[in-house]
Amino acid sequence: MSATAAVHRLVRQRDAHAGWALLRADNAHAILALLTRHFGQEIRRRPAPELFELLDDDLQELRESGFHLPRTGQGYCTDWVRAGFLQRRADGAAREETLEPTDGAYAAMTFVEGLTAPVSAATESRLATLSTQLQSLARDSDPRSETRMSALRAERDDIDRQITAVEKGEFAVLDGARALERSAEILHLASEVPGDFARVRAGFEELNRDLRARILEDDSGRGDTLGDVFRGVDLIGQSDAGRSFTAFYDTILDPARSSQIDDWIESILARPFAAQLDADQLRRFRRLLTDMEAAAAEVHSTMSSLSRSLRHFVQSRAYEEHRHLQRLLRNAQHKAVDVARVRKPFDNLDLHLIRVGMSIESVAAFALHNPSDDLVTVKVDTPPTGVVDLEELRRLVRESEIDFDELTANVAATLRARGRASVADVLAVHPATQGLASVVGLMALASRYGHSTTDTDLVEWTSTAGITRRAVIRRQLFDPTAAEFRRQEGSSQG
Repeated sequence: MSATAAVHRLVRQRDAHAGWALLRADNAHAILALLTRHFGQEIRRRPAPELFELLDDDLQELRESGFHLPRTGQGYCTDWVRAGFLQRRADGAAREETLEPTDGAYAAMTFVEGLTAPVSAATESRLATLSTQLQSLARDSDPRSETRMSALRAERDDIDRQITAVEKGEFAVLDGARALERSAEILHLASEVPGDFARVRAGFEELNRDLRARILEDDSGRGDTLGDVFRGVDLIGQSDAGRSFTAFYDTILDPARSSQIDDWIESILARPFAAQLDADQLRRFRRLLTDMEAAAAEVHSTMSSLSRSLRHFVQSRAYEEHRHLQRLLRNAQHKAVDVARVRKPFDNLDLHLIRVGMSIESVAAFALHNPSDDLVTVKVDTPPTGVVDLEELRRLVRESEIDFDELTANVAATLRARGRASVADVLAVHPATQGLASVVGLMALASRYGHSTTDTDLVEWTSTAGITRRAVIRRQLFDPTAAEFRRQEGSSQG
């Protein structure tokens, strides 16, 4: 590649890659510090309100230390999402938005971490890793059975020699310094996993957009991409990236492999050199497999969700509406090009455009409810306590409720005197002290402890305003054997 081509390629990458943009941002030091602080090995995404609150506390501390960071955590997060440092995702379970670093942000964070805590490229463990990978690649890519058999026999002979040496007690034990070096190399490789998963997920999303664009661009019936989706082919899962990740996901979720990795980690932490590891390194070793499984599960969920979404996009015929909209937009663009040849943007047109639509406002424009606004700030005067007048309380209760105790006693007294009684009979002997309420109460008692007849009665009462009222009601006779009235009779005799 010529120097000119290389420069142009890097210029395009500088303008398009979020990691490069983050490194040359004015507040790159603060952005990287805050992202690294809140998105470490164990936490890859946070609910947006939680992140806003954490950033507000950190920003206040930084301002007190002399850094000029005038905006709020929410304001900075909005800028970082727009710049491609953070990515919004909808969390269906919690019904709130989450934020997580993009693959570009992880690339910048890994680069800076390598500057502050560099890992030597000439370590024995790094060379051993390269040798193992080269040997595996040379063996697995060899199509000849003769050379494969020769390599396997050589490997078997080497293993036999090692077994013989171990049986004789002639083997070297890795010393503390070299063991710590390999431990650091393992943890460094593990620290790159979140960025790798972010790039894989971004690759799936880019593939999803490319497949949708191909479906919209192919207007000639059912093209290859559209036909594959209609036939149920999982184009995302069966892509090169999808097959590679699926193989990794199946391997890491294999119970035998997981148990083996756990045993290895427990054995390493039981070695004497593990006492020289700090608390953070010990924690990262213990969570190595758990964090990798959780991150892989998130990527697998994204891949499955994109596959389902693409299949629904095709099977629901939604792509036809998108095609129609795309044709309208392109038609409008072509007409705009034709008009641009004869009209200028600043020309006055003899047109009166009526603007129709709705006002769209940001959610941030709404004023939040402050519970403290409903608090009473003036002093509440407590009246002095006094003696309760039972008769006054009874009078207040009678103003709002029907006195069924009085009505039941009146019915019982009338039944004792006459043997039988209707609502009109009771009112004739015991006037309605509560006006219409007494009449309604007697009718309620009669419907519960009596029965109706086909005859009618004329009832009379005096309203609270002193006006005499009359009404014709169906005759209702009380049951003299009802326990409610017999109790009243017993209490009056007692």
